[in-house]
Amino acid sequence: MHRVMACWRWGRAVGLSVALLLPLVACGEREGVGGATSAARSAEPPLEPPGLRKVLSIVDDLGWCDIDHRGILLDLGTDAVAGRYAGALVTPQGVVATEHEGATWARVYDGKLSLTFVQPYAARVFVSLRAAGQDARRADISIDDLPIGQVSLSREDKIVSTSATRLPIDAGLHELTLRFRGSRGADDVPYAEVDWIRVAVPDELSRSYGAPTLYDVRAPAAQLGGVPRRALALRAPTTVACTLRVPSNATFRAGVGMMGGGKATAAIAVREDGAEPVELRRIEVEGGDAAAWTDVDVSLASYAGRILRIEVSALETSGTGRLMFGDPAVFVPERLGETVPRAKTAVLVVFDGVARADLPPWLDDAPHAPNLAHLVATGTVFDDHRGTSTLANASLAALLTGLPPRALAFVDAAARLPKVVTTLGDFARQGSVRAAMFTAVPTTSAAFGFERHWESFFSYPPNEGKAGTAAIDDATAWLSDVGTKENEARPMLAVIHARGGHPPWDLTPAETAKLPPQKYAGALRARDAAQSIASLHGNFAKLAQVDEERLRAMHFAAFYGQDAALGRLIRKLHETGRWDSTLLIVTADVSSAMRTLFADGLPLSEGPLSLPLYVHFPGSPSVPSRVALPTSPPDVTRTILASLGLKAPPELGGYDLAAVAAGKDDDPYGIRVAYAEDTYSARWGNYVLSGKLDGRRPMLCDTSRDPTCAYDRSHRAPFVTHALFRRFSALDAALPKAPEREPSSLDSETAAAFKVWGLY
Repeated sequence: MHRVMACWRWGRAVGLSVALLLPLVACGEREGVGGATSAARSAEPPLEPPGLRKVLSIVDDLGWCDIDHRGILLDLGTDAVAGRYAGALVTPQGVVATEHEGATWARVYDGKLSLTFVQPYAARVFVSLRAAGQDARRADISIDDLPIGQVSLSREDKIVSTSATRLPIDAGLHELTLRFRGSRGADDVPYAEVDWIRVAVPDELSRSYGAPTLYDVRAPAAQLGGVPRRALALRAPTTVACTLRVPSNATFRAGVGMMGGGKATAAIAVREDGAEPVELRRIEVEGGDAAAWTDVDVSLASYAGRILRIEVSALETSGTGRLMFGDPAVFVPERLGETVPRAKTAVLVVFDGVARADLPPWLDDAPHAPNLAHLVATGTVFDDHRGTSTLANASLAALLTGLPPRALAFVDAAARLPKVVTTLGDFARQGSVRAAMFTAVPTTSAAFGFERHWESFFSYPPNEGKAGTAAIDDATAWLSDVGTKENEARPMLAVIHARGGHPPWDLTPAETAKLPPQKYAGALRARDAAQSIASLHGNFAKLAQVDEERLRAMHFAAFYGQDAALGRLIRKLHETGRWDSTLLIVTADVSSAMRTLFADGLPLSEGPLSLPLYVHFPGSPSVPSRVALPTSPPDVTRTILASLGLKAPPELGGYDLAAVAAGKDDDPYGIRVAYAEDTYSARWGNYVLSGKLDGRRPMLCDTSRDPTCAYDRSHRAPFVTHALFRRFSALDAALPKAPEREPSSLDSETAAAFKVWGLY
């Protein structure tokens, strides 16, 4: 029997982009294993070791782990089945958690219940469950749509089982389905109530099976030698396996002991998909009156950055006792002072129409971007920055709010920024910061709601004939024109959505004629190139080789002018004495240029989502010039707010980029999610899970082996696939409720700008 009372805490999702809900079970109550006293039961969790910070507690996170005791157990009515509903992001409406007789159950109103599980090794299996039938009198059970048996149900709860399969099922990810049979009565009567389901492995053990439910395994106040610890209580053979991305310099720490009489053998191992477990430590412990905790400290440093399962196991137990893992957790070194220095000026430059591969340092020879190259040499470059959308305006909206497009109802090209969301402009106004936005991109104009909340807002439609650098040049003038002593003392924020490399291009016929190829006679012209490109409908193959060469030459020549404008902005900040107190962030909205023909709303692939990110921090912080740790738009938003002394809202995820640059790597999940219409793409380390929000089975890509994500590798990496989907489902469920979608207002002026921009 088990009883779970759910509490929640907010956790950060890197690249994702927003906060992740994780269960905290310290608020639950239960009798301590081995007769723990009430004083011990109410004791606070132990302090973290000096110099270390806990980033993963297996006791707290147990619902997200797999418990294998003579087979996998699915504990219904708890968070242990969250994200297991066969591709569905949320618990089906026909499955309702309930509690009676001190146990958690699921009332199933649908005729079919499907759950996913990972079988860690090939084996013959049978299925057993503790259930009570209501309308249903039997249940047909299948694995991956292959029938394995039928069980009878009665109104009294009981444990029922199928026979074992004749052949083993493969190791990997599987789908277990129960189809309930019986006459349907009233709609408010469930087919059945299910406590737990076990995918069991036949064995020769004579002792009876005790289901390792969350309540049964958690021991919040287990005492050994008078020392209470929050523990896992395991009967052999049991393994608790949790999948995580190993942070840098991580260690696993736990106290191991035997509660009750007997002896036990414990093991700590790690396991990656497609490999056998690697045992890191084996410990022998003995129970009885002299039982005490044996502290274990295992380095995980050699696995940093890899996604694997950490497994704690009770290999053998004798007598009547249980093996205890006290406070099993992953720790990283504590880092102090990881925050961006305060700035008097913050500038965010977002280029449109550029691809990261065409910029320094990712392109070794980049004469079209000398000022960016100088920023590489004097600032900090984040090599693994990932966007949240392939729509330029949704991408900018995420930077302005720190929220993913799904939380902004901004997942299609015709939407606009909702009035009710809080942007950097709002935060600035509330904090007495002068703030202005300058946009040369039509999809972030007033027609799409971006003019709201700024002290000043300037738009530069491409059809009005202004210079392509006007947005950057006017922002430079605005930052220089402090005006009064009162304004001089106020911090300033400028957000610039620059044209970047997007056509139309500011090149005269004489300038264009000097570009390769010589004696070009094709149809591409600088001013109307966007319309010519739009007529190709995204088919790059329609370009002749000479057209491709001229397109690339014009693009780089035009971007040279944008880079020069950025250089003028930086020089002006130097001249006015503000550079050392300026936070400058340069990035892009979508990585789109020649190969994608400057398209907006591309499929959610890694190419368009891989963005440049350059940062000049105020003052002289000791940070490296290149940072390999993953980042995403919420990190940018949080850093801007911190630099200006503005308080970030509780729903904002992300890390301060100064902390990331200093090596802050303490997120064992760090999932970064992008959305577009009804699709998602969730990245975790080198793995990308992509699919539809409608519950269809997603696809897993391993970018280290398949950069183009042409193949589904979910069958080769079942642990990662299952854990990533479960975590993503929790992340998605934790998003703030999206406001009602607001449609954009396309008047004649906006339509004219769109035509020159190549959208119509």
